[in-house]
Amino acid sequence: MKTFVVSFLMLLIVAAIGAAPSQAADEKFTKQQLDQMLAPIALYPDDLLSNVLMAATYPLDVVEAQRWRSAPENANLQGDALTNALKSKNWDPSIKALVQFPDVLKMMSDQLDWTQKVGDAFLAQQDDVMNEVQFLRSKADSSGHLKSNSQQTVTQDDGAYVIRPADPDTVYVPVYEPSVVYGPWWYPDYPPYYWGYPGAVFSDGFFWGAAGIAIAGGIWGWNHWDWHNRRIDIDANRWNRIDANRRNVTNNVWKHDPKHRGRVPRGDKNFNRADIQKRLHDGDLPGANKLFDHGAQLRHNARNFSKDKKVTGRSGHSRGGGAAKSFVKKGGRYVARPTRHVKPAGHRRAGGHRGRRR
Repeated sequence: MKTFVVSFLMLLIVAAIGAAPSQAADEKFTKQQLDQMLAPIALYPDDLLSNVLMAATYPLDVVEAQRWRSAPENANLQGDALTNALKSKNWDPSIKALVQFPDVLKMMSDQLDWTQKVGDAFLAQQDDVMNEVQFLRSKADSSGHLKSNSQQTVTQDDGAYVIRPADPDTVYVPVYEPSVVYGPWWYPDYPPYYWGYPGAVFSDGFFWGAAGIAIAGGIWGWNHWDWHNRRIDIDANRWNRIDANRRNVTNNVWKHDPKHRGRVPRGDKNFNRADIQKRLHDGDLPGANKLFDHGAQLRHNARNFSKDKKVTGRSGHSRGGGAAKSFVKKGGRYVARPTRHVKPAGHRRAGGHRGRRR
């Protein structure tokens, strides 16, 4: 009898473990969590934002593409030379599009836990993600910080905010402090993600950099938002030319390719990072070992974010918070200065990672 009871309990434990991943995959992000994770990208130009969200559903490709782009022989490729170099790569077109934006690609690779959460949210809650992007844009508009300028044009189409480059051939990537551009953050227990550039000069809450990105037409402009129907439309013919080494599509609406996601189950908080290292080594990329050493510490690069446990305390970007001390207002501009990183007490991960302008 005792043996039977023990065996029965073991079967229950095995069944519970086997059921855990599917239960995690069924969990949904709350509005607070979506606003928190989307805050640093919601004000990107529409075409850049769509590629970031699609690319986030393939986190292994993101890391591999960033390592490839950082190699000296690839770092300065532009235009047709970049398009041709990417033809042999088995990456989703959204990944290839982002190779043009090394700072964005590096941010997504460095903040891989955040990237996976964004991808999970977009896969499971595409309507909610698009709704919250529009909500965040409305907050930036209400605070007086979402405006047309020499870098972008902001319009409304059927009630949706649309952000386009002022020059279709040049895309500027905005970096902005959420507590400035959105106004005082409305969820103190869910402070927004933010990665700034130490030493950057912020004008009216934004940093635009010295120059925009000259777009390579061969890997850009094949998708656009349909905000009304909450989807991303694609040009199937152009997609197939870019995605020649993988699948051909006939549908003009973007669909995720689960076969290409790799061993990254949706909702898995500890996906197999060994896959990333193996793919880097198999690709024989220069300096792969050295580069991956940094990737092994990814858990320490993002804000503590958990669907099971709220972040306690006030936002680091609220008045008197740590990030607030990183900015000095001079002549109507916010000037960021480097700050020494200190791990907040009670957090399991380190605070917001600050990227470097390449």
